[in-house]
Amino acid sequence: MVINKNNTKIIKKKATYEVKGEPIEITEKVRINMANNQEMIDEKLEDENLEKIYNQYRKKKGLLTPAQIRNIRGRYGLSQRAFSRILGWGEITIHRYESGALQDRSHNDYLVLLQNPNNMKKLLEENKDRINQKDYLQIKNNIQNIMIKDIDKKIEENIEEKYFNEVLDEYCGFTQFNYEKMVNMILFFALKFNRLFKTKLMKLLFYCDFIHFHDYTLSISGLKYLKNHYGPTPIKHELLLGELFDKYITYKVDYVNSSEECIEEYETIKPLEKPNLSIFSKEEINSINKVLKSFKFLTSEKISEYSHQEKAWKETKVKQLINYKYAKDMMLFK
Repeated sequence: MVINKNNTKIIKKKATYEVKGEPIEITEKVRINMANNQEMIDEKLEDENLEKIYNQYRKKKGLLTPAQIRNIRGRYGLSQRAFSRILGWGEITIHRYESGALQDRSHNDYLVLLQNPNNMKKLLEENKDRINQKDYLQIKNNIQNIMIKDIDKKIEENIEEKYFNEVLDEYCGFTQFNYEKMVNMILFFALKFNRLFKTKLMKLLFYCDFIHFHDYTLSISGLKYLKNHYGPTPIKHELLLGELFDKYITYKVDYVNSSEECIEEYETIKPLEKPNLSIFSKEEINSINKVLKSFKFLTSEKISEYSHQEKAWKETKVKQLINYKYAKDMMLFK
């Protein structure tokens, strides 16, 4: 039936429907014939209303939506056929759920468990004989990659939680800790220096944040810095680098002649990927490059000595936080 929309209008009204014995109230859309004020059949609107009813029921009962079910399957790179075989369900069942049909509670709870890749991995191993070897290996590889990404995400969340600034003040440069910017500053300097020692890296980060604060009254990373014996360092800096190891950076052993008779081993920082500089503003890039240009040819020992001449270091007690207010006294600006 073709509807002449010029003679109709759509209204909204409250309606209650029963789904599996549960009353579900929605605001539905109904097409009205303006000539006699009677409701008309509009399949498109009825489909929309039915979707509202089911989504309201899902919300009330804590059921996954069709999109969430599709995402679970898609996350592991599974076809509907492969997914149904691994689950031991009929392929039509998966198709119906993803198309909007209400799933059974037992099926729903099973799908919820599969959001965890560890559970999906176990299920795959238990039912690998139900799918071909090529699909099995591909799905197994997908699960492994997801598990690695999940670990990386947890590491990132752990760092963000530990370094979260409860108060944005002069001790963090009025900036919330930015994990991504910190990582990419480290990658930037690790790429630019053939030999980047931990001591030098800590000072480079310090100068990036304090120089930027001097010019814009904001730090770049939001890191807090302590006065340590070898100069300013981010709080818990060893933990910080440890969390980044094997994901963003690695260490290479270098041998340095400290005297004619003595050769010492040092760990230098090497990047495992290129920095993403697009996350920085033009002003932040300028500050980072200013630090690179100023300290490119200073050794770790020399940059430590230089930092010891800063008022920020001299007037702060050992193991105490350094106030960003000292940025105005940085020697680079004298």
